[in-house]
Amino acid sequence: MNEPGRFPEGVKQDYEICLKEGRAYILVAEKNGQIIASGGVFYTIRTNIAGMCFGLVHPDYQGKGIGTSLLLSRLALLNPAEDPQHVVICAVEKSIEFYCRFGFIPGAPWKDKHGQQHPSGHLVITGEEIKKCRNLLASHHVSFPVVEDQIPFRERSSEVG
Repeated sequence: MNEPGRFPEGVKQDYEICLKEGRAYILVAEKNGQIIASGGVFYTIRTNIAGMCFGLVHPDYQGKGIGTSLLLSRLALLNPAEDPQHVVICAVEKSIEFYCRFGFIPGAPWKDKHGQQHPSGHLVITGEEIKKCRNLLASHHVSFPVVEDQIPFRERSSEVG
C-alpha cells in the first residue's frame, strides 16, 4: 500500500500476522470500494497506554488529508474515560515528522528484527481532546466506529505489529 522500501524488511509478514490474530483494531479508508489507507490501534500494559501500528496510505492518496483523518480516527477510538491516554508509535524515518506535527514527541529509537534503528513518538492526549477529535471528524463527515471497548489489549508492547 505504501511506497516500496519505506518499511523495514518483514513488515508485510508482521502486518499479515497482526490481521490474522487480531492484535490491533484496524481502520480502513476506502474510495470506490478500494482500500486506500489503513491503520491500527491497541492497548498495552494498561488501558490508558495505546500503541498505533501500520499507518499506511496508498501513494496516490498521500498529501490529501487521508493520513490525518486516519490518525485522528485512531485517536478518537480511545476511551476518553481513561484520562489521560499515552499513545506510542514505532514509526519510520519518512513518517515521524507527520506524527510530530500532531504533538507526538520523539522518543527512544526502536530496533527492527534486523537490528536497524527507527524513530518512535509519544503523545499524551486527554479525554477532552479525544472528544474533540470525534467532533472534528464528525463535522467533516468522516465516519468512524465508536468501539473503544473492542480495541485489543496486549500483555507486551514488544509483540509484532
